[in-house]
Amino acid sequence: MSTQITLSSQLLGPLRQIASEKGRSVEAIVEEVVADYLRHQRHALLLTEMERFRARHAELLAKYRGQYIGLREGRVLDHDSDGGVLYARLRRQHGDLPILIVQVAETPEQEFTIRNPRLETAV
Repeated sequence: MSTQITLSSQLLGPLRQIASEKGRSVEAIVEEVVADYLRHQRHALLLTEMERFRARHAELLAKYRGQYIGLREGRVLDHDSDGGVLYARLRRQHGDLPILIVQVAETPEQEFTIRNPRLETAV
């Protein structure tokens, strides 16, 4: 799917220069910048979700102790004893939406893994 985007001349001029210097197309540079922006936004959303998890930890622990939960916008979407099974089920149901998947352990401070699968075309 292709969408046409119009950029101001103030952006397009320097963008063309950078693309020329790097031997890349303007489109490739724009795609890279947009992908970086989307990764940043996704990361920011997951950090916010981590804060919500910490704030609700006692409540979540009482209900989901030892379970993995999928949290989005402060709401538990689903839970399972197997994090991988939960991840697969949430992806089927919600696509690539940023969803925090975390095990509800005794303490809210844990190591978090952010999974961000993406496909790239080999050059």
